[in-house]
Amino acid sequence: MIISPPFLRDKDATQSDADWIEAMMPVNARRGYPLNTSESWHGGIHISHTDAGTTPEKVRTIADGTVVSFRKPAPPEKRDQFPLKYAPVRGTDDGYVLLKHETEIGSGEDGKVVFYSLYMHLKFLEAEIKADAKIYRKDPLGSSGMTDGQNEFHFQVFCDDDNIKKMTGRKTKALDISKDGRTDAIYGDIHFYLPPGTKFYDKAPADNSTSITGLSELYTSNAPLYASMTLAQGNCTMVTRQKNTQIDGKYNLLGEPQVNADGEDYEYNLYKTAMRNYKESPSAGFELLRFGRVINTEHETLVPADAPLWMTVNYPGGQGVVNLADPNIKKFSDADFPHWTGWQLVDDDADSNSQCNSAAIASLNENGDYDNQCSKLICHFPFEWEKSTVDTRFSWLKIGSDEHDPMSEEDYAKFKAHAEALCFDSGSLASGRLWHFEPKAFIRQFRKCGWLDSEVIEKIMVANTKPTAKLQISKISKKVTEYYGDINAILNKYNLYSANRKCHFLGQGAVESGSLLSMQEISQQQLIENGVHKGGGIVDLSTKNEAELAHWYGELTEEKDDYFSGKKYNSKGNVITGSYSWINGNCGDVDAQKYRGRGFKMLTGLDTYSSYWVYRGWLSVSDFDRYWWDDPQYKKKNAAKMKKRSPQIDSPQKITESSYNCIDTGGFFIVGFKDKTVKIMDGDKNGKADDDQVIENVTSAINGADKGLAERKIFKKRAKEVIGDDV
Repeated sequence: MIISPPFLRDKDATQSDADWIEAMMPVNARRGYPLNTSESWHGGIHISHTDAGTTPEKVRTIADGTVVSFRKPAPPEKRDQFPLKYAPVRGTDDGYVLLKHETEIGSGEDGKVVFYSLYMHLKFLEAEIKADAKIYRKDPLGSSGMTDGQNEFHFQVFCDDDNIKKMTGRKTKALDISKDGRTDAIYGDIHFYLPPGTKFYDKAPADNSTSITGLSELYTSNAPLYASMTLAQGNCTMVTRQKNTQIDGKYNLLGEPQVNADGEDYEYNLYKTAMRNYKESPSAGFELLRFGRVINTEHETLVPADAPLWMTVNYPGGQGVVNLADPNIKKFSDADFPHWTGWQLVDDDADSNSQCNSAAIASLNENGDYDNQCSKLICHFPFEWEKSTVDTRFSWLKIGSDEHDPMSEEDYAKFKAHAEALCFDSGSLASGRLWHFEPKAFIRQFRKCGWLDSEVIEKIMVANTKPTAKLQISKISKKVTEYYGDINAILNKYNLYSANRKCHFLGQGAVESGSLLSMQEISQQQLIENGVHKGGGIVDLSTKNEAELAHWYGELTEEKDDYFSGKKYNSKGNVITGSYSWINGNCGDVDAQKYRGRGFKMLTGLDTYSSYWVYRGWLSVSDFDRYWWDDPQYKKKNAAKMKKRSPQIDSPQKITESSYNCIDTGGFFIVGFKDKTVKIMDGDKNGKADDDQVIENVTSAINGADKGLAERKIFKKRAKEVIGDDV
C-alpha cells in the first residue's frame, strides 16, 4: 500500500514524516476521533482548511481506489438554508465521495486488504468523479467545504469485519504474545516481548556465541518488558516499555532511548556486522539483525540455528545486553499493531446507537489517559452516514442522557431532517458495524508499510517504453507479475523503507535489468550481413536457456570450442578492444563467460560472484585465497601457474534460477558490495525527483561511472512520480 494525506504540500527539510502529516491534517478539536464533544461515536475527523490562495486547495485521494458512491454538492444558497443549515450561522456542504481501496500490505491472501475512505462536506467535485471510476492516489477529488459555517471537511477511514484481521493481524483487543508475530506482513519498527526471567549482561560474548562464560549478570526481569527497535537514516534506536501498574493499557518508557548503543552507523553497517558475526550464513544473519528473526525461510537458513542477537536494552534502573534471538523472546513488527505502543481494538459496545458505551473508553477517560490513547483506538461501531438507520442511531436524543436533556419531537424532527440531508444509502456498509481508524494514525502507520503492488512497479518499469510498444509493455507486465513479490521482500529485507530509497533502487535496477526482461547479460545471436557484424536487441530470457545464451561478449559459432576465437563484441554489437577475461577477478576466457552480468544489479566477474556466494553461505572463505588477483601469474594472465587459489563456483546461473536470488543480488550490491550507496541515497534528504546530482552520485557508486545516466534519471524520476508525494 502506498498512502498519503488528503492535502499535499511540499515537505520542509526539517520536518519528519509524522510532523508533515500533522501539518497536512489539522483537526477541529470539537470533532475529533473516536468521540465528538457530546461523547458520541465519531468515525472520523474534521480537517480544518483555508482557501486563502488564488486557487482552492484540492482534497486528494489517499490511495488508489474506486468510487463507490458520491453526491454533487448543493449550491451555496441551498447550503445556507434548512435542512443543510442547522447551526445558527451558516450551513453545511453536502458533497461527498466514498472510495473503496483494494490493495496489498504483504504477501499471500492475508496481505490483500480492502478498506474505505470517505470525504464528506465537499463544496466542489472534480468532473472525473463518476460511479465506479478508478481514482489514483494524489488525484484531486474536489475542494473542502463547510460544516456549520466552519471551514472544514469530514474525513474517515474504515474497514469491514472481514478485513480487520488482515489489516491488524488480530481481532482481539491486545496482541497474542505467546508466539511470534505475522510474517505475511512485516514493516516499520521491530518489537520484542521479553518475558519475566530475561537476563541482562554487562557485555556481549567476544565471539558472538550463546556462551555466557565471562559475562556478568546485571539484572533479571521480574515483569514483562517490551523493547522496540527503529532502523533509519543509518541509526538504530532502541526503547523499552513496561506496563503501568496503575493505569490499564498504559506502558511507560524506561530510561532514555538507546541510539547506536551497539555501534555507530549501526543501520548502514548491518552487512558488515552480518559478515563478521554470522560467518556461515551472513545473509540469514542480516535478516536476524534486521527483523530479530529470519523471515525469508524458504531461501535463508541460519547457521547455527541458535545464532544469537546480542543488543543493548534498557531495564528498570539501567541497561544491559540481551540475546534477543532467544526463542522465549517473541518478535513482532508494526504490522502487528503492538498494544504496548498504544494500539487497542475496542469492541465492547454492543449497542447500535451513536452513543459510546465502551467500558474501555470510559476507563481511559476516568484515568485521564484518553487524550494520549485515542488516536490508536480501532473502534467497532455502526456507519454514521447510513440514511435508513438515523432513527436507530439517534432516537435516544428524545430520551436524553446524563449529559443532554431530552429533545422535543419538533426539535428531533428538525435534527433528523438535517441528518438525512447529509446521509446516503451506503449499501452493504449499512448492515452490521465497521472498524474505524483515526485517519492520521492510519496514514502514519501504513506509510511505514510501502508494499508495492504489481501495477505500481509496472508504471515504473515502462517509464522509458513508448506507449506504442504494446508487445514490449506486455512482456514487462508479465515479468513484473513474476518478480513483484520478491521485489517487496528484498526492499523490506534491506530496509529500503523510505520512498526515496525505493525510488533509487527501482530506478537503477530498471536500467540494469532492462525493466526486468534481461536478468543476465547475453550474446546477441551474432549475425553477419554483407561482412558487417550486427548486434541485436534484448533477448527475452523466458524463451532462452543457459546453453543457448552463448558467450555474452563474443561471436556465437556452431562449435562450442571456438567460443573464444575471433573478435569480442559487447551486448550492443560493438567491438571490445579490452577483454573481461582478466578483470573483476576473472581468471581467463572461461571465467569471463561464466561470470557474466546476472541479477537485478548485474553482478559481474568472479570477485563479485564469490562475495555474493560467501554472503549467501554457498561458499566458504576458507575455500579460496583472498585477493587472488595479486598473484604475479594473474597479472601475466597465466592461471595454470597461479599459487593463490581462486574461488570455484560451478553453477553461477543459480542467480537467475530464482526470482528471489535475482532481486536479492540488487540488495546485496548496494548494501554490501557497494556499501555506501544507501548512505548516498539518504543524502537526497528532500527526496526531490529533480535532484540530478544525487542520481549521478548513486549511479557512480553502483557502476563506477555514468553509464546509462540519462536513462537512470528517467526511471528514478518516474519512480518518484509514482511513489512520492509530489503533485
